[in-house]
Amino acid sequence: MEQQQLPVDIETDIKKLPVGYRFDPPERDLILNYLINKILNRPLPSNAIKDIHFYDFDPDQLPISEFSSYCKSNLAYFFTQVVQGRRTTKSGGHWKASGSDEPVWSKDDKIVGFKKSFVFYTGEEKSNWIMHEYRDNPELILVDESNKPLKSKVTSLKSSYSMN
Repeated sequence: MEQQQLPVDIETDIKKLPVGYRFDPPERDLILNYLINKILNRPLPSNAIKDIHFYDFDPDQLPISEFSSYCKSNLAYFFTQVVQGRRTTKSGGHWKASGSDEPVWSKDDKIVGFKKSFVFYTGEEKSNWIMHEYRDNPELILVDESNKPLKSKVTSLKSSYSMN
């Protein structure tokens, strides 16, 4: 499978970072500043999160090494389209939920979103790969005209890393 390359704008953002900087925002900031802005098609604070068809890849095929200059070791962030119930890769591996949704709280004690953890399996064999999926709290995003919650499960933020 062909490896996807980082867009030039991410490379430009990386070169602007101070020495020693690592992209490691708190969960609430991932949801409030990245995920919600992405859902609403607003500008993002940086281009550090890549759009990818996450489930097209087994974890060892993900371009995580391309994030090594500005993320913690074995860590990468992705936006992806979520298809309800689809957690399988093209090779037949699958991501299995390892717990229930955990609320992500704002500084003023509002639930801004949810985090769910998944473990990757090949057949029945559990791997060391863990993925954290973040989704917004749909009650926070309202459509201006009707003041109804926007269906926002189209895009999720995935944080993937190996426990090796």
